[in-house]
Amino acid sequence: MNRAGQRVEPGSIAVVTGASQGLGEAIGRRLAQDGWHVVLAARRKDKLDRIVSELAAADGSAESVVMDVSDPEQVAAVIRDVGERHGRIDGLVNNAGHFSGRGILDTKLEEFRRNLVMNLEAPFLTMQAVLPFMIERGRGAIVNIGSVSGMRASENTGGYGASKAGLSHLGAIVAMEMGKYNIRVNTVTPGSTWSPTFAKSVEGKTEEEIEAMQKAGTILGRFGQPAEIADAVAFLLSDEGQFITGTNLPVDGGAYWFRGGNRLIGMRD
Repeated sequence: MNRAGQRVEPGSIAVVTGASQGLGEAIGRRLAQDGWHVVLAARRKDKLDRIVSELAAADGSAESVVMDVSDPEQVAAVIRDVGERHGRIDGLVNNAGHFSGRGILDTKLEEFRRNLVMNLEAPFLTMQAVLPFMIERGRGAIVNIGSVSGMRASENTGGYGASKAGLSHLGAIVAMEMGKYNIRVNTVTPGSTWSPTFAKSVEGKTEEEIEAMQKAGTILGRFGQPAEIADAVAFLLSDEGQFITGTNLPVDGGAYWFRGGNRLIGMRD
């Protein structure tokens, strides 16, 4: 039993994409605390190495790998290298993503496609790459990071919302296909969560305006914190969540059900 009270098999390896900041960084840190050896993947090696050093100083086990999730050949090569070096991959968190928000008439095709590539195609590629290692061991867990925008319609989120809805459905399909191998696949769906990207999106707003957004957006009257999303991910990856698969878990402060916030864009990292 680890410090957080969740069971993780000794020597377990987890890959986290988009791990250099925001939600991905929080997830990587939480998993390391739980006893995972965490493979932090992103494009910025300097940021990843800083996190690895900080985790090592706190007795965490982690390494960094440079990986552009939109590059199929790079994804296949990096995941294969990780799996062969460690002899296993037990967990995967598909956190890397892209957000661009415009109305349908103002959205260019390349912008729409970028959402699909980063939020749907990239998780497909990483899942396809790690699954052979999980199948070989007869167990594994995958968590895809969705968005409340993939559960409900919000203005100016066409490509983003559609890609996140597709990711949740893809995860359920993979869960059905992989159940016979004891591999679980779930989606964690954040609402508005404080992070570098979200902070940038509210630049120029007053404290009063931000407070009004929070009260109008969730049942709990506030935005989420990356660590709160990481808690849900850690639970689903651990043996504590061993009978949960194919589900979509909203971690959004009740944003999905709160009609007062139906015009808020859900952003997460």
